[in-house]
Amino acid sequence: MSALVAARMRHVPLAPGSDWRDLPNIEVRLPDGTTTKKLRYTHLDKKNGRSSTGSLRGVCTCAEGKPCDPADRQFNTLIPWCLPHTGNRHNHWAGLYGRLEWDGFFSTTVTNPEPMGKQGRVLHPEQHRVVSVRECSRSQGFPDTYRFFGNVLDKHRQVGNAVPPPLSKAIGLELKKCVLEKMKENPVGLTDPVKQEKLELSD
Repeated sequence: MSALVAARMRHVPLAPGSDWRDLPNIEVRLPDGTTTKKLRYTHLDKKNGRSSTGSLRGVCTCAEGKPCDPADRQFNTLIPWCLPHTGNRHNHWAGLYGRLEWDGFFSTTVTNPEPMGKQGRVLHPEQHRVVSVRECSRSQGFPDTYRFFGNVLDKHRQVGNAVPPPLSKAIGLELKKCVLEKMKENPVGLTDPVKQEKLELSD
């Protein structure tokens, strides 16, 4: 993760359900010596109006119903400019840079736990980091003894693309039950239509 992404993760509150909308609009000094900027709200948000304190909420001319102005774009801000910019069209990007809850669940186990990804609720409930490979594998039902190979991203892909082992087992047991039921109904020639036809002819 970049220094800016790491700073955002550090500033998302530890309260359950927190996400990017809870980030403070402050300047933060990063480990590389640079300092983030405050996000400037410069336009009236036509859809939501002003904040409870009367402040502007828009970060681009499109908030006023006009075409976007590239000059409005802001960089190196703790609150990612792109999120309030397009939030009105995307449910305010709920869940991005979001914390998981101890008593909650994974909406989905992704192949790359990226805080700005579609499933952005990937921050650890109590630590300022994304969930680990082992934590994601537990969410899929893998035993802790199961080994994954490759680099971290390779391992996340293996976990995210997998059918959860408990689900595989449940499907397998149901298939076995169906096969056994069929065998009880027709014990000979179950899987061989030629044998079944011969038996019928011999009758």
